[in-house]
Amino acid sequence: MFLYSEVIMDLGALWMDEDLLFRLLFIVIYAAFFGVRIRYRVESARREPEQRHKTEGMAYKILIIAVLSYIVSIVLYMLAIPWISWSQIAMPSWLRWLGVIGATSSVLLVAWIHSTLGRQYSAELAIQKDHGLVTSGPYARTRHPMYTGLNMFSFSMAVTTSNLLVLLFAVLVIVPFPWIARMEEKVLLDTFGEDYREYMRRTGRFFPRIRQRSS
Repeated sequence: MFLYSEVIMDLGALWMDEDLLFRLLFIVIYAAFFGVRIRYRVESARREPEQRHKTEGMAYKILIIAVLSYIVSIVLYMLAIPWISWSQIAMPSWLRWLGVIGATSSVLLVAWIHSTLGRQYSAELAIQKDHGLVTSGPYARTRHPMYTGLNMFSFSMAVTTSNLLVLLFAVLVIVPFPWIARMEEKVLLDTFGEDYREYMRRTGRFFPRIRQRSS
């Protein structure tokens, strides 16, 4: 009985220490996200693609810098390094809880996308052997739901931190994706031709199209 009371008191203290609670939720959600991503990336690394395409240009350079900066900022946040306390901003609890909900939903979305892609997934810009055009599941109305899910995850997690530094780098991560998506679409047009062009007419790039594009 005494041990049970101690546990209840510890949970109550954790709930009262809001910042610690969000920090723990941040770590748990990130662990789930990495679990999903690592599983499919390992499977992708074992496959030899039929064609590899170079990923170069300013958009990719910005993305690399942004991702590395974002990773550094979240590590500093998780370790609660005192000298970056200046970047903590006052954010209402309800908004941080929305960040938790958004991030959790993003993990589920990314897992669904990976499951839908299956062997078609690649961590690089590449065409797999016997590559087929995926138009089911999350790809039924959106061409790049993976980018949507990843950006939604990084931004939602940044909101959860209530940290200005993490938020700024999360926004910077999002910036180059329209250019990267166009490069990917060019490769897919070269590969699938009119089938992909028709697919583009009925789908949105990052979000479902409200009205279908005319021929």
